[in-house]
Amino acid sequence: MSKSIKSAYSSMVSHITSGRTPQRSSANGQPAPLAMPPTPLAVAVDERQMELEQDLQMARDLQQGLMLETVPRVAGWEISAVSLPARELGGDLYDFLALRPGQQAIMIGDVSGKGLPAALRMAVARTVFRAEARRKTSPGVTLAEVNRILIEEMPHGMVTMLYATIDTADGNLQFANAGHNYLILISQEVNEIEATGLPLGVVEIDQYTEHALKMDYGDTALLYTDGIIEATDEHNNLFGYPRLQTLLRSVGHMKPRALMSRILTEVRAWTHGHLKHDDITMVLVRRRLQYLVDEMHSIVADIVGPRTADEWWETLDLTGSNRTPDECVELLPTLNDLVSSQFGRGIAREIQAQLRPTIEEYRLIAPSPPREA
Repeated sequence: MSKSIKSAYSSMVSHITSGRTPQRSSANGQPAPLAMPPTPLAVAVDERQMELEQDLQMARDLQQGLMLETVPRVAGWEISAVSLPARELGGDLYDFLALRPGQQAIMIGDVSGKGLPAALRMAVARTVFRAEARRKTSPGVTLAEVNRILIEEMPHGMVTMLYATIDTADGNLQFANAGHNYLILISQEVNEIEATGLPLGVVEIDQYTEHALKMDYGDTALLYTDGIIEATDEHNNLFGYPRLQTLLRSVGHMKPRALMSRILTEVRAWTHGHLKHDDITMVLVRRRLQYLVDEMHSIVADIVGPRTADEWWETLDLTGSNRTPDECVELLPTLNDLVSSQFGRGIAREIQAQLRPTIEEYRLIAPSPPREA
């Protein structure tokens, strides 16, 4: 079917669905006779198209309902997540669960295929995961049970999944990996934590191997799907893990939301804004710093830069100090004046909007011990 015929048919469908029939002008400018009513075939095609669009919208609504609108707020921790489907329907998934007081579960996955089939597999995988994570005691056992159920219920397709649980009091993280990209730990160094396992839905496994690590204050864990490292430029060159690692070594000190934005900016620049190769999903989990004044400094440094933040901390006599939440609240007006005088009220409001909830969160955390001299 030629483009002109497609265009004419689209125009006809548009007018039919709006209750109007298009008019054509004759050579002398007078209205031509009304067009013939649509044929049964045209009506059938139109109805089928509407059914497909309705099915697609239902799938979008289902997927949107499954993807969390907000991430959990966990005292002492900072979490950010993003999922950008390459098509209208994506196959990536992530989830968070509070298993019990002091234990937070985090999952990320990637379903094989694209479009509607992948979206439906994603919905099944996430539903099964949530049910089993609440029943099982460890990541390895949970993934094995999810795998068994998916083999029975979803034989034509596989899922990669990384599942971690965090003890929010001491920073101990346990995880198991079913064929997914390695977890990246951003600390003094940037390291992939090598942990392998077969994807879910392939063969039955008694238990996936479990791994453990300790997240210190200020450490960030990055969980991601391969849409980041497999993004390509105009010459089909991959963004690649080495480039991601170099970027993280440069800006890994940023807080999760800012770091997530920076990664996306770099990937978009690499692809010239065309993120169409694969879905991109990231989950970043950061353990807040031990001392409130240091956490406040990291917030300010992300916005105005480390050098300016250092100067303000010297002015306020905060460098190396340990202040209570109440004492930090009392400092906010003075800090606000400093920001406003150099960067304007807009930046000042942004900083205040981030500092105040952070201070309140530290009220829920056990008081920090005195700093060593």
